[in-house]
Amino acid sequence: MKEILNVIPAQEGVRAIKQDEGKPFDLGPVHFRWKVRGEDGAHIYTMFELNLAPGGGVDLHSHPSPETYYVLEGEVTFFHITNGDQAALVCDEGTTVMIPPNALHALFNKSDNNCRLLDVSTASHQYFFDSVAQADRQENFGSLEPTTVVRRLSEIARNNEMYLAPYDVNSGMEVK
Repeated sequence: MKEILNVIPAQEGVRAIKQDEGKPFDLGPVHFRWKVRGEDGAHIYTMFELNLAPGGGVDLHSHPSPETYYVLEGEVTFFHITNGDQAALVCDEGTTVMIPPNALHALFNKSDNNCRLLDVSTASHQYFFDSVAQADRQENFGSLEPTTVVRRLSEIARNNEMYLAPYDVNSGMEVK
């Protein structure tokens, strides 16, 4: 048996990433923790934990890569737009939500409790968030007018094959 183990080329680097480990990243009130970055997943996939306080969320957007969420704790509402119609899925702990390529989607914690999700996607997500973090370091988004921040984020999104839709799923209104 030992001979066969020497024939099969094996990659080094097997490791465990515990709950509070991984590279943190905050985008406003949304807290991320990278579990698997692109360079760890051969630039094929990424995985991050997403923490949403009550009222927190991710606005309506789309991207050409699929995305899968697993609800670790709490409750989250996923919004999606199909043929101009908005629908919502309320998902609790243990639920998996699959977002197909180019689907317009958003997610918000509409409950009174914290919510934690695990997200698996392609490395393009990481590249987007890394670009946002770099831009924020150069020009603190917290010190800018909200319309300027939205414009900057939209530019970064376009450069990373993402689209941020100017629509608020919570109010059903176009954002100007």
